[in-house]
Amino acid sequence: MRRLNQAGFTLIELMIATLVFSVVLLTVTIGIIQISRVYYKGLNEIDVQNTSRTIMDSVTQGIQFSGGTVTDTPMPAIGALRTFCIGNQQYSYRLGYQLVDNSPGTNQTVSSMRVNTVADCPTAAAKTTGEEFLSPKMRLSKMSVKQITTGVYTVSIKVAYGADDLFTNPTSSDPVCKSTAGSQFCSVSELTSTVYKRVGAN
Repeated sequence: MRRLNQAGFTLIELMIATLVFSVVLLTVTIGIIQISRVYYKGLNEIDVQNTSRTIMDSVTQGIQFSGGTVTDTPMPAIGALRTFCIGNQQYSYRLGYQLVDNSPGTNQTVSSMRVNTVADCPTAAAKTTGEEFLSPKMRLSKMSVKQITTGVYTVSIKVAYGADDLFTNPTSSDPVCKSTAGSQFCSVSELTSTVYKRVGAN
């Protein structure tokens, strides 16, 4: 009787092939997760930068072209409602508190920075209605408008994104992101500008 030679995989060969495939699959999965993290972190940073620019544009253009009185920002106080005026535009804001949609907890608020048109801005009561500049999970860490000389102002703004536990000093004017490897992200954007009042310099 003739015996036929039949080639095939042994159990050990199948186990080795499965192990190699698993390692490759795990490597690809880790790579995709890392790419996703970098992508979403980049989106958060862009969103924070755009918010800072929007606030800066609103304030600086108001100073340049409103022709009205510009009041300096008051001394900073964490969580307290503060206001300053540019013409008939009242800006109301809270420093250091994270913006949430509802049910604010510790170091949180439902109104971070808003602008309203009021009849007598310097003496009008602070309003918490109007357009909100920040998005949820952001916080205004610094807001400063100071007159340097006649018709010249400096504007400084700092916006941070993230929960308290992502910062070493979340409510201060200089929040610093921790180097965490979790799924949450933290970012900070700061802008400073010198503005010349072009209309009705006072």
